[in-house]
This record gives sequence, C-alpha cells and structure tokens, in this order.
Amino acid sequence: MKRPALIVALTLMFLSLLITAYRILILGYPLSPATPDYVWTFRFDGTVEGTGSETLLLLSLPSQDHGQIVLEESIGSGSMNFNLLREYDNRIGVWSGKTGEGDEYVSYKASILMQHKGAVALAEHPGAQYPYGTKTEDIPVIEGVTQGWRPLSIPARVQVILGIMRGIDRDAGKEEDIARLRPVIEKYDRTTRLIILLSSVNIPSRAVEGLMLKEGVTDRTSSWVDAWTGQRWDHIDMANLQLYPQKTGFFPLSVGGMSAMRMSGGQLSSGRFELTRDIMSRWHIFFERINRSRKILDRWSLFRIPPEYQQTFRLLLLVPLGALLIAFLRNMIGFQTFGIFMPLLMALAFRNTGLFYGLAMFAGIIVIGYGARRYLNTLRLLLIPRMSVLVTLVIFCFVILALIGNKAGIRQLMAVGLLPFVILTMTIERFFVVVEEHGAKTALQTALGSAIVSVIAFLILQWEILQITFFVYPELLLFVMGLQILVGRYTGYRISELFRFRSFGSHE
Repeated sequence: MKRPALIVALTLMFLSLLITAYRILILGYPLSPATPDYVWTFRFDGTVEGTGSETLLLLSLPSQDHGQIVLEESIGSGSMNFNLLREYDNRIGVWSGKTGEGDEYVSYKASILMQHKGAVALAEHPGAQYPYGTKTEDIPVIEGVTQGWRPLSIPARVQVILGIMRGIDRDAGKEEDIARLRPVIEKYDRTTRLIILLSSVNIPSRAVEGLMLKEGVTDRTSSWVDAWTGQRWDHIDMANLQLYPQKTGFFPLSVGGMSAMRMSGGQLSSGRFELTRDIMSRWHIFFERINRSRKILDRWSLFRIPPEYQQTFRLLLLVPLGALLIAFLRNMIGFQTFGIFMPLLMALAFRNTGLFYGLAMFAGIIVIGYGARRYLNTLRLLLIPRMSVLVTLVIFCFVILALIGNKAGIRQLMAVGLLPFVILTMTIERFFVVVEEHGAKTALQTALGSAIVSVIAFLILQWEILQITFFVYPELLLFVMGLQILVGRYTGYRISELFRFRSFGSHE
C-alpha cells in the first residue's frame, strides 16, 4: 500500500476516535448510547379543600439545579391556576385560585433522569456561608472554638463537627469545646446549628428536603443536610448525625431551608408522593440532554435538527457503512453483484417491503423482465427506447403488485413502489447481458450474490444499536472513510479466488 493513502486513512481514523473520546471522557457520553437507561417517575397527587377564599399551594418541583434532568412533565390543576416560580435554586409549582365548597384535585408527574457524569454542569465550589438569621455576635465565639479544626482534611472536619453536635444533643458538658459552644449554639434549631458549625470550619452546607430515592409511596418528605466535600455533596442523617452511605440515593425537592410544600387559604388532604423506576430509551434521554447543553459539539449535534428529520438521518448515516460492506465483499471476498450500489438500494427498500416480500418481488420482476428483454431483442430496438420500455414494464409490475396487495390486505406489496425501479431496470439489462455472454449459471450466481449482499446490508441498516451509535457519534463516518480507503488500496487475492484456483496449488 502506498504511503499517502495509508497516511490519509490513519489520519481520518485517528481524528474520528479523538472526537469520540472527547465526547465520552469530557462531555460524559456513554460508551453504549443504545443501551436503555433508567429514569425515575415522580408523581404528586393531592386534594385541596377550599374555604371559599383565595387558596395557594406551593410545591417544590424537580430542578436541574439539583442534579436532575426533567425529561417530560404534566400538571393537573382542575379549576385552579398553575404557574412556575423560581426561589433561589428551587423551582416552585404554584396552584392558586378561589375554591368553593368542593374539593380540587391537583397533580404533578415528571420523568426524571438523575445526574450522570456530564449530564449537567458540575457544581462550582460553593462558598461556606452562615445561614440567614445567624447573629453576628455569635460568629466570633463559634469560630474561636472551631478555628483549630480548619487545618484538618474535609472528611475529618465533618466528623469532628458531627461529634460536637452529638455531644451537645447528649448534654455532655464535660467536654470543654462543647461547654463553650452550648450557650451560643443552643438557641438555634438543630439543622441551623449544624450548618453554622460546618460553615465555621469552611465547609459549605445546605438544608435539603425531598425523598429517599427508592420506589414507593409516602405522604411526607424527608429532611437532611448536604455537606460539600470538595467533589460532591455528602448527605448527613439528621436523626443519627452520621453520613449516609454513598450508595444511598436522594431525590431533592427544596434546598436552602425552604419547605417543600406550603399551603395557605385552604387545607391539603390525601397528599402523597410516589417514585417509580422505569426504563427509557437513551434516544429520548439524549434528545433532552443535548437540547440543554451549551457545549459546541452538542450545539452542532444532529439531535438539534427537528425530530421529524432525525429518523431519516439515523438511516442515512449507515449508508456509508453499507458501502464499505459492499466494497469489502466485492474486493476482498469476491462476491459478484449487479452494479455497485444496487444491493444497498435494495436493502433500503426492504425496510418497507420486508425481507421476504422484497426478495420475492426482486426475483419475480427480474424473471419477468428477462423474458420481456429476450422478446425486445427480436425487435432490434435502440438502447434508450429499449430501456424506456423496460422501465414502463417494471412500473406496470409495481402497479399490479400494489393492486394485488390491496385486495389481499398485504401492505408489503403496496410498498413495492419504494423499490428502486431504475436500478431494477438496469439489473434486468445486466442479467440479460450476463446470460448471453457468460451463461445462465454465472447470471444466477451474480443475482444470488446481489441478493445475499442486499440481505446483509438490510440487517446492518436495521440494527438499531448502530443507528443510534452513528447518530450520537457522526464523526465515526471519518473512521468508515478511512477503512474504505484501506479497502480501496487492497490488491491481493480475493478469498473466492483462493478456492477457485486451489487446483493450481495441488500441481506444484
């Protein structure tokens, strides 16, 4: 192989792998984008009992700021109005309106993808701030006690603060540090107390209200405290003042100490939260994720084009792979086909007609066309008029098959119009020529080779894993192009020729 072709091929393949690696390692794309992913379905249902006055229900909803991606959501509000508000990092659903003596049923449902690497922007290091309401004169006293713990590692600082909190709760007055802190810190509620102490040793923290991430139904939310440990939020169990195990999942609704659900001017009865885990195609997940991304490769992703055109490109991107297959089978294996791209176009048509009906119609039209071509040969027509007659015959066959399909209720026969009639016409002509020049056996072998290659190409085009992979990573076309160049420079023996001429080797 000459060096320029090899350099071009390897450059294209390297560039393709480089872009793909960037998507996977930097942007967080998965290695297997066709694998189904798990999403959580969050549902809230409740009945508002009105008093005849203005009623207001505020519910914290899933938010991307909490490490979640809302894929789709639906709201039920009855006769009440619904609006979305923002409170700091919280996304608030507001149901409002005057309610009569009857009850109003309200609901919210959403499919949620919990944060994966790269799914949302990693949180920047938040600053450690004392919570609202912390008295200014208390801060020097608290920091005077805790300043000696600041040089410790973050995990060590967290454990020291949790130990201090447990000592205060147990009234362990013998400890000097606890004794100095107690008069200052006991005036605050338990959650605020912990956040103040964590802030005093420069550990950002926040109060969170939400649900434990597990399937089930509950009528109340859970509360915990998040502590930033440098790379992630670790969760603190306020009942035991211990860190939850890392594998424990959480579904935050409200952060910053705000209640996840508030009600005024009425009463909420039979309110409940439900979480279920479902499987969803990553195709939908990628569509939602990339539409929210600001990365340059995501902004130029095929997911940005209108959904009605995406299916076409899913198929179109595999055509070069089919062309590579044909080049490999012809140049390296030794398959004989009618034309270069006829099998590929037939494979595209088989997606609508089905493999069985498509092959049957292909064979039937070739046989009928061959008979007509032999008759036209006796008329001694010129090339262009003869080809036009064959085109007309092929389309007439399409019409007959469509009518039969309509009467018999076979939709595949009605899809025959998607077969490439020009290619079929050329195939009839090629079939006749091969029969005349090389015999019926060679013509049938070539027709069989065309059918086999069409079937293989059809199976590749139907492979959804490849469709999604090339759609997510279109730069893989550069890799395919590099392989095509390598195949194009191959000048060795074809595998079929090794079998065909094996008798020569036996005489040496």
